[in-house]
Amino acid sequence: MFKDLVEKRRSIRKYTEEPLKDSEIQDLILAGLKAPTAKNLDTVELIVVENEKTLEELSEFRETAAKHLKYAKCAIAVISNIEVSPDHNRQDACIAASFILLQAEDLDIGACWVNVYNKFDKNGKPADERIREILNIPSKYNVECVIALGYKAEEPKDKKEKNFKEDVHYEKY
Repeated sequence: MFKDLVEKRRSIRKYTEEPLKDSEIQDLILAGLKAPTAKNLDTVELIVVENEKTLEELSEFRETAAKHLKYAKCAIAVISNIEVSPDHNRQDACIAASFILLQAEDLDIGACWVNVYNKFDKNGKPADERIREILNIPSKYNVECVIALGYKAEEPKDKKEKNFKEDVHYEKY
């Protein structure tokens, strides 16, 4: 089951016009919030966006690579509390985002992680600052990523085959 999700999960950037069901959004939220966190501190919070105007604004938080947010039916911003866990909040957010992506695939929902870290909008403003403005996020939160979501309107390409024997080392490099 999990192996199948890992095998078939791909980044999807084209979505149908059909909105996601509330129950599916709740499943995605639970997947993110139930993800493991360092020391069980639960630093992760989520911002769910379905408003078309807000999705369009979010599509411009990066100079490139975020345009598909304009066409998503939903997006989830994954944020984490820096004050609660200054050393682990980013890792917590990454794990939560991964759980959301896998839950989306399990529900046959297209999803694509849009990175925020060290990225900029077309005017050179840091991406996290732009998202903070759009979503009114306080400064005590790290903004890790925004996940675009919608029913798949494209067939993803197969993943390139890799020779994993070259990438795996046992005991020592």
